[in-house]
Parts: sequence; structure tokens; C-alpha cells
Amino acid sequence: MRRAMAAAVVGGLVLGGVTATSAFAATAAKTTTSTITKTETTASATAAKAAMKTVVYHGYEFQVPASWPVYRLDQHPATCVRYDVHAVYLGTPGANMQCPIGLFGRTQTVSVIPSTTVAAGSGSEITDQREQPDGVGGTEVQPLPALRGAITLNAAQHELRVALGAASLGATVLATYGTNPALVEQVLGSLRAAPALTPETAQSAPSQALPQPAAERAAINSRDAGVSSESAPARKPAVKKKPAAKKTTAAKKTTAAKKTTAKKSGPAVAATTSWRGLPPNWPAQVVLPPTVQLLNGFDACTAPSLATMRVWRQQYGAVGIYIGGANAACAYGNLSAAWVAAAEGMGWGILPAYVGPQPPCWTWSGPGVRIVPRKAAAEGVSAGEDAVGDAKLFGLAPGSPLYYDMESYAGGLSCINTVLTFIGAWDRTVAAAGYVTGVYSSEDSGVRDMQAAVTAKTAGFTAPDALWIALWDGVASLNDGLLSWPVDERSKQYWGNTTGTVGGITLSIDDDIVGGPVAW
Repeated sequence: MRRAMAAAVVGGLVLGGVTATSAFAATAAKTTTSTITKTETTASATAAKAAMKTVVYHGYEFQVPASWPVYRLDQHPATCVRYDVHAVYLGTPGANMQCPIGLFGRTQTVSVIPSTTVAAGSGSEITDQREQPDGVGGTEVQPLPALRGAITLNAAQHELRVALGAASLGATVLATYGTNPALVEQVLGSLRAAPALTPETAQSAPSQALPQPAAERAAINSRDAGVSSESAPARKPAVKKKPAAKKTTAAKKTTAAKKTTAKKSGPAVAATTSWRGLPPNWPAQVVLPPTVQLLNGFDACTAPSLATMRVWRQQYGAVGIYIGGANAACAYGNLSAAWVAAAEGMGWGILPAYVGPQPPCWTWSGPGVRIVPRKAAAEGVSAGEDAVGDAKLFGLAPGSPLYYDMESYAGGLSCINTVLTFIGAWDRTVAAAGYVTGVYSSEDSGVRDMQAAVTAKTAGFTAPDALWIALWDGVASLNDGLLSWPVDERSKQYWGNTTGTVGGITLSIDDDIVGGPVAW
């Protein structure tokens, strides 16, 4: 999820006496790659005229558009921190955020997250912001001398942030944007210490429940599955696998070298050197075909708490997580390297997904960053490098699979070639870093076009090692279609935008059947 910028950044908007700097405009123009959406262009052009309000929290104050709702996470921890709608979030995201599935894209939001410290392996559900990709790195774009800090830009994630106060006592102010950071850069520029005894801003919108995704998204997903929303088949239960016994230390060492390809059986193996009825001195070898252990899986917009993961392990063995990307619409929440290690320790197989730029002909009308056709190869390399960096921050070492989330699209040859060029560059970059490459996409768009490219041996296209197929037919099976990828290189999202309940704990999820590589 990332992208571009245009000359619209340079307008001298003023919020709270702070003017956007030309230095930031120059930096943004160099670090973004897509075109400005109509919504964000309008927002930037009219922000100076919009009514503003002051938000006070944790000893600081800043100004935002008056229309933005304010959510108090410290009072309503189940609130989903969403980056696809304008909002202000105050407090640390809760351990059990109620996030709907099917969210994509980023727009302007601001979060104030009090600093916390968590010892590795402590089991705490509160994650230090510094353990996540949006808490490290970045390029300074505007100094804030009064706060003894600066605004830093992470162009790959489409985020700005400011560190306030001491690491253990202060806060991180995190701002997201879609294609134009000018507005949120000025919001952060208005930060200052609040006068003593100034009351904190109250929540201004109802607490979010567990909403269903927008009807538009549901219709799109139904189309991806090849069914209409009116005639979608009844959801079928997933294959319920008995949880595998926990690996011993010795077993873990044995499988370390093939960390994420553990479910790939490889070539057929010798089961015995004799056969009933043959003389014992005859050289003989019985060869059995490989088998694939299928896992019942799910994916959610944000990582559930470890307590939830323990309960859900009763019925599931694999989980999809979002490790980054400019189109990731939910906050990381619990996700951290410690969370990944703990989940693997419970026996979970993990499918790490990265949601970067989407096709120019993306069938999603909401906010989001699209691939620039003439820059497809360069943007694929950049996204691959960013995904590898995110993977390492979450403790996913080389040998782990990384799946690129390429959502459904509908367009002609030009758009298809853009997608294939981007994916080929992404695959080569991720593979060069030692990771197993994968792509998640609809069977009717991305999977279809990658298969055609493999069959035609299209120049410049490098096929991923594995597929994660979106086909909402309600069938928990991997025997779909004549694909170049065998069953042990496939996973399938066979139903979505639904809810599941295990042990009394309900989550908004997509259902998966997993035969391809996972991180163990």
C-alpha cells in the first residue's frame, strides 16, 4: 500500500500556525510513486478552509479537521484501529480489537499511542510500538524544536510519526495517508504541549461493534468467487484437523533448514526394501507417493491476542497475518516478533501477507495506492525490499514464505502486463533475500494471469513458489483447476467476510485450507 504524490503537496496550508515546509514537499515527491486520488486531492485542496478542532491527550494537543471522529482506545479497547477512514485514535490498541475483514487502503488518520515496554516472552498482550515496522526507521521531513523531536516519513508504509518525550514515558504519534501526506504532516506540525489542567478530549463517536464489511466489498468478493451475492452457496465447515503434537527441541532442529516448506513432502520416499512374495535377496524398493498435510486456517485483519490464539488452536492450525504494506487498513495490534514466536510455539503455521500497491484496474473504489504502469518493475523491487524488512522485524527469518496480496482486478492486456511485471520483480527481490515467494490473488484474475504467463513462458515474469488462491466456493479443497503449482504449493481462501466462534470467542475472518508453505 503505497504511492505517489504530485505538485498538490506544495500548497502552504496552515494549521495552528504551522506551515507545511517545501522540504517535505520535495521529499514526498521523491518517495511516492502513484497518482493522487480524487478524494485526497480534494481533501488537501480544501483543508485550509475546513473547520478545525483541537484534540488534547497525554499532555499534548494538536489540530485536526472538525469532522474527524475521536476514539478513546483506553476507554473502549475493542475499537478497531482502521486506516481506511478518517479518524483520531487515542490510547494503546486493545488486545481484542473487533476488526472486520475485507478492509483495504489507507487515508489520513492520526493515532496517539502511549509508550510501553514489554519484555520478550512475557506473554503480555500489549506490544511496544517499537517492535513494529511503523515504529522504526523513516526520513526526517520536519523538525519540531519545541518538542525536541521531528516528523519522520516512512514512504513505503505511507506513515508519518513523531516520538514524544522519553521512550518509556512519552508517546508515539502515528499518522497514515493514502497518496498525499500534506494534511497529516501539518496536523503533526501543530503538535505542542497542552496547557496545564486542560481536560482531555472525550470520545466523539459511538464505540465500534463488529460490523459487516461494506456491501460493495461483499459484492466484489462474491464476484471473485464466481458466484453472485444472491446465490452464494451455504458456507461449509472447514476440515477439522486434530492439533498436531508440539514439536520437541530435536524435531525443531531437524526441520530448521526447511522452516516454511515443512509441509512440502518432496520426492517420493522409500518405505521398505522388500515386498511380500519376493525372495529376500532380490533388490527391490517400494516407493510411496508424497502426501500433503492440510491445515484448517483463517486470516483476520489484525492479529488476535495470544489468549485467543490458544483457544482457537483447538480447531485451526494455520493463520494469515498482515506484516505491512501501504494498503494494509488495520493497525498491527498484538503483532510483534514475540507474538509470532509464541504462536509458532503453540503449533501454528503462519502465512505472512504483505499488502502493497494494487493493479491500475483494481476493482476496489475505496482509498488505496495503485501501481504506476511505467514504474511497475521498480515498485515491485521496492515493495519486495520493504516486505523483507518487515518480515525480519517480526522475526520471520529467511526460509519463511512471504505472500504478496494482489487483490482482484479487471482490465485489459496493459493492466495484466503491469501486474505480471510488478509480481515478477517482487518475486525476484524476495527470493534473492532467501525467502519463499508466494502470491495471494483471485482465481479469476491474478491466479489466471500468472498461470497463463507460466504456460506461455512470458519474458520477464518470475513465477512465485506458492499460491494462496481466493475462490469463495465454500469447498475446503485444493484440487481446483489445472495449475502449474502442485497441491503442496497451494493454499485456498474458500470463504470470507464471515465470523467464526471457537471456545466462546468470536472473530471476523476469512476461511482457508492450507497445503502450501507456512512459517512454523
